[in-house]
Amino acid sequence: MKVLMISIDRGLLGTNQLGDVIERHAKYGHSVEKLDILIFTLKGNKPYQISKNVTAYPTNSNAKLLYGLDAKKVAQSLFEKNHYDLIVTQDPFITGLVGVLLKTKYKSKLLVHFHGDFWENRHWLKESKLNPLFLMISKFVVSRADGVRVMSEGQKEKLLKAGVDEKKIRVISTPVDLAKYQTNSQKQHDHPTVLHVSRYDEVKDFKTLASAWELVATHLPDVSFIQVGAGGRLREIFTDVLVKLIPRTNHHELVNFYYRSDVVVLSSTSESFGKVLVEANACGKPVVSTATTGAKEIIQDGYNGFLVPIGNAKALAEKIVELLKNPELAKTMGENGKKLVTEKFGDNTDKIINFWKEIIRV
Repeated sequence: MKVLMISIDRGLLGTNQLGDVIERHAKYGHSVEKLDILIFTLKGNKPYQISKNVTAYPTNSNAKLLYGLDAKKVAQSLFEKNHYDLIVTQDPFITGLVGVLLKTKYKSKLLVHFHGDFWENRHWLKESKLNPLFLMISKFVVSRADGVRVMSEGQKEKLLKAGVDEKKIRVISTPVDLAKYQTNSQKQHDHPTVLHVSRYDEVKDFKTLASAWELVATHLPDVSFIQVGAGGRLREIFTDVLVKLIPRTNHHELVNFYYRSDVVVLSSTSESFGKVLVEANACGKPVVSTATTGAKEIIQDGYNGFLVPIGNAKALAEKIVELLKNPELAKTMGENGKKLVTEKFGDNTDKIINFWKEIIRV
């Protein structure tokens, strides 16, 4: 089986990766003859050999508007060397549109991923004037896809409601190797610490996060705040609270940050799953998150963490403060979380590979 992925994750080119993205894709390579990954990037990048049969190729575009066109060109050159049985796209938008074009030309099968909660999501629609157009593109792409992988049951229900054939939908969350998080690492700080982990993206709603952390600081002045993954652009947002900004880091260092924290927070307006919440719980840490479709799949409110309304900084701050002021409650929720994710989530790599094989056989 030969597979071509189309992705927007530049971490697959070996730099600025967040977490275990390289390891996960190398593991996919164990089950296929060849896996090539096409990455939307601006110029200045080189192909990256992830493993002996897994390679990432940049589009090296002169402008973001050219990503789709350049991806099609690079893909055509790759198809001249190999015929791919399956095309996998990271989203149902431009990567998905390129996938449809390649499927039509080369008669490969097409699998489209939903790594975001896009359908029936008014918060996502409001984030950009282009999102209504992207919504239309996504529905066209899904209609041409042979398979659709979503991260949660909530997403699946939205697709079914829109008339998508249930036979081509699978709920398979992002693989998480729980054993790598359940180590014996110990807390290494004196001050209460709140952690947020994500790349820079509008859906992460950093403005609400900043407002919440400001409120927390007024109640608990000695609290430390850490953000991992989004980089220096957040300095313009976190103007009234001191936050330690950590760039994208490797998996080992990320695990250390989880263990250094007392509470892990997500403030997103849209999450299809919420891998960070699973990772935090696996480390025995309680979580506080906005009630996105994905978060509601992971958090049992009041058991392994708290859910708060999207965009509500006051509610987010109140739950963070409650956990920081009640270490025993935080400890219990963290232990509950470790038990829950161990039973419910884990390494879904085999499920993903089996879905690939199923699509090709049809």
